[in-house]
Amino acid sequence: MRGIQLKEFVPAFRVRRDVKGKILSGLQVGDILRQNQALILALHKGELKERPSVGCGISDMLLDNDMLYWRNLIREQLEMDKQKINHIKITKTSIFIDAQY
Repeated sequence: MRGIQLKEFVPAFRVRRDVKGKILSGLQVGDILRQNQALILALHKGELKERPSVGCGISDMLLDNDMLYWRNLIREQLEMDKQKINHIKITKTSIFIDAQY
């Protein structure tokens, strides 16, 4: 899926001008799959004003032993974003997500 790309949670700009200085383009557009996954994982429920039910809040995962709960929560949240999930793997150091729109 293509959309507006973010850099540090704000829209990324790459301004291009013609020879007269007129702006031809500004916002960066590209693949947003990984960006959306990162946002969904990082957000806590209620942080996104437009969709208060979105978010996993993985910062709460620290020192939690119930990885099945987290895997199911991540799957549920990504499916709400219309992603087709093939596989989710949680290790001690990372989260691997195999999905596409």
